[in-house]
Amino acid sequence: MDTRPVFRESDRDNLELVRQIVLYRLKHDSDWNQFDYVWGERGSSFVEFESGRLRGRFSVLANEVMWQLLIQGVITVGMNASNPNLPFFRITDYGHKVLEGQRFIPHDPTGYLEELRAATGVIATDVTIAYVEEALRCFNAGCHIASVLLLGIAAESIFNHMCSIIRSSLENSSEHNKLNSKLPVKPRHRWIVQKYQNLGNTARREQLPESLDMTLTSLYDLIRRQRNELGHPQEKPPELSREQAFVFFRLFPGFVSDVQAFAEYCQKNGL
Repeated sequence: MDTRPVFRESDRDNLELVRQIVLYRLKHDSDWNQFDYVWGERGSSFVEFESGRLRGRFSVLANEVMWQLLIQGVITVGMNASNPNLPFFRITDYGHKVLEGQRFIPHDPTGYLEELRAATGVIATDVTIAYVEEALRCFNAGCHIASVLLLGIAAESIFNHMCSIIRSSLENSSEHNKLNSKLPVKPRHRWIVQKYQNLGNTARREQLPESLDMTLTSLYDLIRRQRNELGHPQEKPPELSREQAFVFFRLFPGFVSDVQAFAEYCQKNGL
C-alpha cells in the first residue's frame, strides 16, 4: 500500500505540507546531500504527485523550505571538505537533535499544533493554542526569547483554565476563593500542589501520571520565568539559546498532557 503523501493541484501553495515532507526525507534519506532543484525519482519516493506538471512547483516550495531550515540551523552549506559549497548540504548537530523527535517538532509548526490539539482535551483552549502558534512563529524566525515568553503565557493560560476546572469541582464552597482568578499565580499554585500531595498514594500512583509531581513544579517555573526573567526589563538583557528554546517546546506538550490528566481526575473525583 502506497502511504506517500499526495501533492495535489490544490496544494500549489501548501508550504506546510511540503515542509513536513522535506523534514521526513531529511530524517529518512541519509544519502540526501544536495539541493534538488527538481525532485527526481529518488525524491519521489517520499511524495506522490497528482500530475507530473506539479513536480516543478513542489521543487520550488521544497527549496524554499530548505533555505528556511538553513537559516534556522537545521542544515548547513557543504557536505565535506571536498564539497564545501552549494548545492551540497549536511545536517547540523542541532539538526540531528531536531530530527530525532518523533512528534512535536517546532520546526514543523503545523504538525506541532495538530499534534497538540489531538493530544489535549478540555485543558488547551483556543487562547492557549493561539499563543503557542505565535510562539512557534517567533521560534522559527529566530526570536527565541520572545518564543519562550509566549510559551510561558500559554502555560499560564493552561494553569488558569486548570484552576477554573478544579474550582468548579470543589464540593466545599469555602475553598472556591483559594482559586479565585483575581489571585496571583503563586498562592493558587501552592494550594493546588498541597492538595495534590494530600491525595492518597493509590490515586497518585494508579490514576495520575507519574510525572505530574515534576510537571506541576515545571509549569509554574515556566510561568515565573516569562513573568520575571523575560517579561520585565532587567539590568542585563536576558539570554536564551536556540537549543534552550527548543527544549522548552519539546517539553511543553508533556506539561499539557499531564495537566489534562489532572484536570480530568478532578472533574471526576473532586479534589
